[in-house]
Amino acid sequence: MDDYSGVRGELVKSLRAAGIKSAVGAPVKVAGRTWGGIIASSGRARAFPEGAENRLADFAELVTAALANVDAREQLAASRARIVEAGYEERRRLGRDLHDGAQQELVGAVISLELARRRWARAPGEARELVEEALEHMRSGIHDLRELAAGIHPSVLTDRGLRAALEALATRSPLTVALGEVPPGRLPTPVETSAYFVAAEALTNAAKHARCSRVDVGVRVHNGSATVEVHDDGVGGADPSAGSGLRGLADRVSALGGRLEVDSPAGEGTRVRARIALSAPETDRRAVHLAAGANASESHESEPHDTRGMDEQRVSRLGQGLLRH
Repeated sequence: MDDYSGVRGELVKSLRAAGIKSAVGAPVKVAGRTWGGIIASSGRARAFPEGAENRLADFAELVTAALANVDAREQLAASRARIVEAGYEERRRLGRDLHDGAQQELVGAVISLELARRRWARAPGEARELVEEALEHMRSGIHDLRELAAGIHPSVLTDRGLRAALEALATRSPLTVALGEVPPGRLPTPVETSAYFVAAEALTNAAKHARCSRVDVGVRVHNGSATVEVHDDGVGGADPSAGSGLRGLADRVSALGGRLEVDSPAGEGTRVRARIALSAPETDRRAVHLAAGANASESHESEPHDTRGMDEQRVSRLGQGLLRH
């Protein structure tokens, strides 16, 4: 605005009362939304030279870049913290499962075998029953260990690939699972693992909450990424922020340069879609290593501090130029 003289309105009255007679401004947008604005004002009419709004717009873009950089750093730090905490929680869960499941069965087998050894000479019939009991404990313990191992990393995924692992997952599910397109060849190990656990978590949630009769699962590769999609015909209305399972998967997928999306309109079922880059960016690979317990010094290398410093220097130089004008 070159001159507020003759312009009406309550805002203009306030500006004139503050001694402002001309001004130039530009919005600051972050993630597609208006975050704020930058306004330069003067007590003189027509105080700003031709093109001042363009210079201010350039300045606003640099501020936007700096803010987006800070926001990305904060999101990365939060994601890393959640991944580390999820690792701690998973170890605690494994300890509980081992103690309450396989360990109890193995202890029962040892007790039965010890009793059988003591009674073998005096009561061979009772001893044989105790041996049979011990065998049953051992079978249950082996079953528990296999289930536990499948939850960590199924051997079929390592040995035979993603399709075989998804087929085994569909077989174990209490729901009717239709397995669609799956790449015939092997994908990078982190991609296959993440795709498997996305499908496993989505199927678990569907069985618990969706009240559905059918779930479709598919994986396709296109434009350098693998897309995992799980769609049920249930009640919908799922809230991905309500539980830690999908949030943990979102962090895992994000660390591989991908994105997790949940579309769940009420009454129309739930669609979980994960796009996973087949070649993760280097910084994301370092984030994965950090979550696995890598040296803390690597975290400093993965942070985009050089870019932020460059943006801050450009903002400072352009700001000084505006002040001179």
